[in-house]
Amino acid sequence: MDMSLFTSLEGRINRQKWWLGTIVLIIVYLIFYVIVMMAIGGSMMASFDLTAGPDAMMAMMRRAAIGQIVLFIIFIYPSIALMKKRLNDRDRPVWYIYVFWAPAVISMLLGISGMAQTMTDVGGGVMMPAPNTLGWIVNLAGLVVGIWALVELGFLKGTAGSNQHGPDPLAS
Repeated sequence: MDMSLFTSLEGRINRQKWWLGTIVLIIVYLIFYVIVMMAIGGSMMASFDLTAGPDAMMAMMRRAAIGQIVLFIIFIYPSIALMKKRLNDRDRPVWYIYVFWAPAVISMLLGISGMAQTMTDVGGGVMMPAPNTLGWIVNLAGLVVGIWALVELGFLKGTAGSNQHGPDPLAS
């Protein structure tokens, strides 16, 4: 695999290369997620501890948000490289990247602040974190923008022939 797929911001890539790069990033992200969460003392299994109190659960959710921000920082450049080259192929404006990332960034910041969650009684005095109204709004916005990004980057054909960003990647 050509590493310029993740390191260069120039040129165009077709859907196949975008999907391949995205799948590689997801696999590497999941590996790093486990490592980072172990390093900061958070885990997915901790969220299943029904005996933990509300404060412990919220602290675990904040640690998970911090882990997400660490991973965001690690993976932002290769993700942007893939997105930019795919947007170049579609001859779309680069500012779409900001729109595509906005719900994720807002969600992470709200996760750290605790503003998007509330503790809910799920029966028998067991408290679990759940999205509040703001959390649901951000989640819904993320879903809509995520579907748009997926269609734009992963399913729609690029510009046929050369465009201002270079030759058609399918022509070579």
